[in-house]
Amino acid sequence: MPGKDRRTAVLDAAREVAMPIFVSTITTIVVFLPTIFLEGQAKLLFIPLTFTISFSLFSSFLVSRTVTPLMCLQLLKPVQAGDDHGFRARFMAWSQAVFDGLDGAYQEVLRWALGHRKTVVLGVLVVFLASLGLVPLIGTEFFPNSDENQFRVTLRAPLGTRVEETEKMVVRIEALIRQNLQPGELASLVSNVGIPGGRSAVFSGNTGPHAAQVQVYLNTPDRRKRSDVQIVNAIRPHFTDQFPGSLTYFNLGGIISRVLNRGSQNPLEVEVLGYDLDDAPGVAREVARVMRDTPGVADVQVSREGNYPQFSVVVDREKAATVGLSQRDVAQAALFSLNSNVSVNPSIFTDPRSGNQYNIVVQLDEPFRVRPEDLGKIFVTAPAGRPIVLSTIADIRRSVSPVEIERKYQQRLIRVSGNPAGRDLGAISDDIEQRLGAIQMPSGFNVQMGGQTAQQREAFSSLAFMSILALMLVYMVMASQFRSLKDPFIIMFSVPMGLIGVILALFLTRTTLSTTSFMGIIMMVGIVVSNGVLLVEYTNELRRRGLPLDEAVVRGGRTRLRPILMTSLATVFGLMPMALGWLVGGEANAPLARAVIGGLIVSTGLTLVLIPTLYTILEERFPRHLASEEEGVA
Repeated sequence: MPGKDRRTAVLDAAREVAMPIFVSTITTIVVFLPTIFLEGQAKLLFIPLTFTISFSLFSSFLVSRTVTPLMCLQLLKPVQAGDDHGFRARFMAWSQAVFDGLDGAYQEVLRWALGHRKTVVLGVLVVFLASLGLVPLIGTEFFPNSDENQFRVTLRAPLGTRVEETEKMVVRIEALIRQNLQPGELASLVSNVGIPGGRSAVFSGNTGPHAAQVQVYLNTPDRRKRSDVQIVNAIRPHFTDQFPGSLTYFNLGGIISRVLNRGSQNPLEVEVLGYDLDDAPGVAREVARVMRDTPGVADVQVSREGNYPQFSVVVDREKAATVGLSQRDVAQAALFSLNSNVSVNPSIFTDPRSGNQYNIVVQLDEPFRVRPEDLGKIFVTAPAGRPIVLSTIADIRRSVSPVEIERKYQQRLIRVSGNPAGRDLGAISDDIEQRLGAIQMPSGFNVQMGGQTAQQREAFSSLAFMSILALMLVYMVMASQFRSLKDPFIIMFSVPMGLIGVILALFLTRTTLSTTSFMGIIMMVGIVVSNGVLLVEYTNELRRRGLPLDEAVVRGGRTRLRPILMTSLATVFGLMPMALGWLVGGEANAPLARAVIGGLIVSTGLTLVLIPTLYTILEERFPRHLASEEEGVA
């Protein structure tokens, strides 16, 4: 073939696919634009994906309009006479025969579908409705479990337990963990018993000498056979009845879990909001009982511990004011006398000779801060410099109070949390809420779901709004390009066909619907809509050339079969390694790939039959005249 003819062929091909490529690129990018309206953690997860896909698609569009035609002109050489005996020629002949057979089979299927339109439409509708019945069986969660190679065992001995006794129990916990781990699973153990002195106490999660934590660091998943969840599920039963009177809890994950849980220890959490300190423990115990009775909940724990013995210093404000003292002065004097000034206002001494700085720690000697009556003998220095005995301006009483009081929304808060075990987070949360509705709450108390449950509901609500907005934007973009409201309406039927595949893929792979799965659904929408654009646009082009409706539909489908299959199969095989989730950390992104693969496989098969069928039905019901190129120029 002469060079001029090849150039003409390349230019004609580039012009022919310009419209569908442009519309496909724009619609796929538009699908992700509404992510700017997301809130919370979902926005942080989507924004990087949005930028990555948008820039890559735009760059790919530029390459397809510039570099690709030039490469076709240089590399795609015509077959010369005498080249039909080599391996390449035989392979090309074989592949051409296979594709011709595939084209012929699809043409026969399409002709049958056009002759049985009601059967096709009703059949697809039945399949779609049947797939919706699988949705309750899939389950929901905020984010897939991420193996962070660590878990933590928290111990709470009875209040008042000495730190030496707590340490003995920690040694037994470490022994139980080592005994029930397989070779190669354990990397290291770090135990934290009681509360250290000084500022380091701020970084400890323990609330007293009765509390301890054992941090277990595991080897990376590629060096062990069990996941962190499987390891914890295997160890947990061995702690039953091992520590009478004490409580042990398991907490999975590290910093990633904390961020996803909104700072909570566990994914599943119920927040008890109320001011009354006397009624709060009873409400928390009732909520904990409900959670323990709910199937699939483990490691139920209450954040606020029982009341701890204490001395309450009630300052007589009138007496203190007569000597020029405030409550802050009294509290600071008591703190410095008993626990030194290092944690609040350390005194720094600079040696004039060496220039070295030293912290000067001041507190009462131990013999003067041992007995309860020593508290009343503390001296408080008045502004005039006169020492005042604490007992003369304050009433010192024995009392009890919670070890720690947490606040949220300017209300006192108790967190009752647990770990999902064997069930999805969404189903467990719904069961707990239903059971909590039957509890009679004291006046002024309110319970609500927190942790990942709150994150999940917020994210799903934003994603649902985003999906609706994205579909509206896609429809508007296609309507402006096709200059028709009917063609985009037909193409949009590709979306429910993709949802059938997504539901089946998640159900068969036992994957939950999460924010990651939602990301896959949105990505799938952009791709399946592009397939519909290829079919409808070329069918319209054939009708402009004068072909009858049925013939244009059949020829358009047969011509566009190969590019649609190549696009879908390339995406499916490209995402297959991600869907398998074999690599370290792959479990976080596997739901996205599974959703896209399932949606593409089913949508491609059904779209190739349903879209031409619907196109024929609507064109016959609402006929229109498609102007030819000559008419458009005139």
